[in-house]
Amino acid sequence: MPISKIIDTGVTGLSIGSNGLIQPKQVAFQVEALDTDQAVSNSGDTRLEFPTTNFDTGGYWDATNHIYTPQVAGWYFFSGIARMKVTGINSVLGFKLRKNASSAAGDVVASQIQVTSDLINNGSYPFPNGMFHLNGSTDYVEITANGEEAMTFSDAASTRSVFHGFLVHAT
Repeated sequence: MPISKIIDTGVTGLSIGSNGLIQPKQVAFQVEALDTDQAVSNSGDTRLEFPTTNFDTGGYWDATNHIYTPQVAGWYFFSGIARMKVTGINSVLGFKLRKNASSAAGDVVASQIQVTSDLINNGSYPFPNGMFHLNGSTDYVEITANGEEAMTFSDAASTRSVFHGFLVHAT
């Protein structure tokens, strides 16, 4: 049976390479913020802004809204690191990797640094690593920051903040 009869043409997670081999779509992105000086308030979550795209194999990064909306359905892995300038030294700093800006338990991967005294100051802090199933049309992912004091995201001209992700398994 010819390969074209075996493969359902509605599958968006695979393609046939010029060598005739079936290849998964290699969906991945990395964006960065370098010396952007975005204000992060002490009241709630602030979506972090990444104006520079290092690479985006599908063109799915929205640099206006700072969200990733892939058009291939599947399981995606995300991670990154943020440079934070903490003006009033904090005892709490948190990040949330969120699907569709949701607060539901299955749609958020959160990390929090919390200490008993004000020890959190300027530095680079890791985002939570996490996986989400995205539907390949409307689901999107964002990263937010929060803390007990106002802060500045990506304050240093020499240290970049990055957010990246990739397709692990198409569905």
